[in-house]
Amino acid sequence: MAKQKSCHKFIYKLSSKRLKQARWNLTLPLETAIKNKNDVVALNDSQILRWICELNGLGNLDMEVAKIKKEIKYVKKLPGSKENRNAIKKLYEKLYSLQYQKDYFCLIMDSNQDYDRANKGFKINGYQYHRLLGTNGGIKKSTIIYIGDNVYKEIAKRMDNGRDKNKPIIPAKLEAYQALICSGSIPVTMPRILIVKDCYVQFKEDVIKISDENDGEPELEVAKDELIQYCDSDGYGLMSPEYSRIINRDLYGTEFEGQTIPGVNTRYAWTKGMLFTFDFVEFARQKNHGEYMVKDAWDNWRDVRDYDVILTTSMVKLWDSYQSLEHFIDCCNENHYQFSVTKTTPHKLENARNANYQFLQTYDLSESELQELCRPTVDEITGVLGNDWRKAIVFLKGMFLSEENIDYIDNDFIKAIMIDRQMLDDPFVFRKIHNMIKKRIEMASKGSIKLSGNFAIVSGDLYSLAQSVFGLPITGLLKAGQVYHKYWIDKNVEDIALFRAPMTCHNNIRRRKVVHNQDMDFWYQYNTTGIILNSWDTTCDALNGADKDSDAFFTTDNEIIVNNTLNPLTIECMQRKAKKIIPQEDDMVQANKLAFGDEIGTTTNRITAMLERQAAFAKESEEYKVLDYRIKCGQHYQQCSIDKAKGIISKPMPKYWYNLSACKKLPEETKEQKQFKELCMRIVADNKPYFLKYVYPDLSAKWNKYVKDANSKCIREFQIKLKELLEKPDKTTQEKEFIKYYEDFKPAGDNPCTVNRIAWFIENTFDNFVAAKKQKNKFDYSILKSGTGYSKNDFQKIKKVKTEYDACVKYFQQLANKQRLDKEEAAVNRDMLKLQFISACEAICPNEKELCDIVIDLCYSSEKSKQFAWDICGKTILNNLLEKNNYMIHYPVLADGEGEFEFGGEQFVMCKKTMKGDSNI
Repeated sequence: MAKQKSCHKFIYKLSSKRLKQARWNLTLPLETAIKNKNDVVALNDSQILRWICELNGLGNLDMEVAKIKKEIKYVKKLPGSKENRNAIKKLYEKLYSLQYQKDYFCLIMDSNQDYDRANKGFKINGYQYHRLLGTNGGIKKSTIIYIGDNVYKEIAKRMDNGRDKNKPIIPAKLEAYQALICSGSIPVTMPRILIVKDCYVQFKEDVIKISDENDGEPELEVAKDELIQYCDSDGYGLMSPEYSRIINRDLYGTEFEGQTIPGVNTRYAWTKGMLFTFDFVEFARQKNHGEYMVKDAWDNWRDVRDYDVILTTSMVKLWDSYQSLEHFIDCCNENHYQFSVTKTTPHKLENARNANYQFLQTYDLSESELQELCRPTVDEITGVLGNDWRKAIVFLKGMFLSEENIDYIDNDFIKAIMIDRQMLDDPFVFRKIHNMIKKRIEMASKGSIKLSGNFAIVSGDLYSLAQSVFGLPITGLLKAGQVYHKYWIDKNVEDIALFRAPMTCHNNIRRRKVVHNQDMDFWYQYNTTGIILNSWDTTCDALNGADKDSDAFFTTDNEIIVNNTLNPLTIECMQRKAKKIIPQEDDMVQANKLAFGDEIGTTTNRITAMLERQAAFAKESEEYKVLDYRIKCGQHYQQCSIDKAKGIISKPMPKYWYNLSACKKLPEETKEQKQFKELCMRIVADNKPYFLKYVYPDLSAKWNKYVKDANSKCIREFQIKLKELLEKPDKTTQEKEFIKYYEDFKPAGDNPCTVNRIAWFIENTFDNFVAAKKQKNKFDYSILKSGTGYSKNDFQKIKKVKTEYDACVKYFQQLANKQRLDKEEAAVNRDMLKLQFISACEAICPNEKELCDIVIDLCYSSEKSKQFAWDICGKTILNNLLEKNNYMIHYPVLADGEGEFEFGGEQFVMCKKTMKGDSNI
């Protein structure tokens, strides 16, 4: 998000089995943990980590870390003497010691019994730990945060922030609100805070209601003119243009001095949600007759001119646990809360993004429409296959490079191409690009195809909220079915389709009119990269219960998508309410146990399997209609999975909907029961769709083995390949039986659902195309080297480190795939892994130029991977290339009109810039 990021903090993250084996008194020195696989993980800065640093007297940690890194950088330029080796080793030990936060520990529960035992207390390196909380993301992975004895009481006090503990609340909700202190965030200038009541509206709309209050399957009914009671400001508030400029500068530096930012996602005590820039003082002057007084959440009168931000009660989760605004702010100050930002709206939106399979799976497309939909993706891939270094850069780095941001792009092989185009002949670079193209083809095969459009953070009608704040009648500026989206307004687009994952059915997609007028352009002028929804329809409910606390919608003007978006009725799931209590520690633990695991993803996959199964039947058939009912009910069961985490007892999806064995156990005593059982057997969604083999490696391996074995058996029995047998017009009885057996036992469903068809089209388009591409030119890797001598003894020692590195990287990749780590988590922890091996190598050979030449000779003298060289000495390699190329870097920039080359439907020109060498690397 911002340039001024705090340093990463390192923590231990272990399984309960490890502690259990050590009788809950584990000895694990930091130097050992760092060398172990996955014992130490990296975290972004957060309120709780800032508290821990403060309590441990490390308020200037970032400065200390920066100072040590500067010293390491200095020593790396000195000769590789024994003295310098010892110096750099001690510096890294000091760096690790500073960044390691022993007071914050994550424990992965192998069983509920282990959880109960851990809560009685345990020690690591003689240090006692106490349970603090589970975060939403952590609980899905059965992970709980424990805090060190020395700081536990103070952290627990600050976390509660003087709230009224006698106020009943749902335990899981309280812990979710407490866990906001663990969100990665950046502190910004403290604003003057006002808290007001939310903006509520009501309107009528036809909806589909789903309820499972009665026995049996859920009941689905269409409710005409249903009265909708709606919180239009759910999760967002307003900030003044003046404060918006301050926060933009705080986050992005002087480059954005004087400019507002459309919106920021905030954290404060009990606070989560977006602040959007809106001139509420000017609104009072123009629309409230110059009356600036408003009522706060406690019904006290306030002058809006005295405040920088207006938070709503849906943002400040426990606002009513305080007697007044002053009481809340005093508690926050007493407990050292900092007003912080977790993410921001972008300064600029992209022109195209990749969809995902959930966006596309419910569309009924003709073959020509499907191929046309995939065309931009096919063109993008074929464009980069032409070995044009300029197109390769756009493909790898994106289309928004500029003179301002070129200094801040990652120091990697792509930057090397921008310095010296000979790098395209580097076997490492060639393989990297080859693998990225291959990965792009695989992504396209799972429905990740390129669509015009982008993701934008959602707000309600800012004008409606302003009216509510000032006690005016709520009308808003937008009508039902309308949105304000500056990006599409500037392109003169009138209709767009809106998407938000997770999705279950076509009812979760909305087609909306893009509108604007003079009033809207004035009052929404600061929201240049967000999407503003109207206050008078169920768009948020339709998009699977979205709110405005930083949810983003993908929007596209793609003609095929927009024309095929049908706007079916919104599904309203009748939710149960959890009982509010005065939570004790045991209640929190029980709520965690109920929520361990991630059922939402499992439910979504079952619905996707139903969509694949539905493609086997005609639309008029009973099978198709029953599956359509079940798919709609999928949204209800997704909500049940979420409710379970809140401690609400809810019914699971009927097992016979997705499990063949459960179907076989259905009763068949009556004619009706027998017919129902036969129907369920025909439509049971017991296999993942074929295209999901590009999501799940185990499914891919299973499918490939099944087809390979079937092909071998086919050749043995019929002396022809399986593909030839399937296409054979006149089959014998034996051949038909073979094919029936093959079809019945496939490990994945291959009915012609939309995303399966996309997968087959992409596969056919690029079949053997990438695999056949061979490297033609030889590469002189001396251009990467510093040209200095080095010790053979150092070479052998580094070689041993590389062997360990290869094993660790392989393990990490397997773990990341198995746990399906998100991109940011994987990147942060891979950086941690790199640092471990950089420090090990620099302790052997501290001189950066000598070390660079060692790893280059080590990696480039064989056909094995060169990743080690780039991980350890990437910066030095880039500096060597810059020296040999007059410190010049070339980069593509979007052209206003006709460019030098075209890629992905955009025109580009090549620009160049003189770098300052080491200071920019």
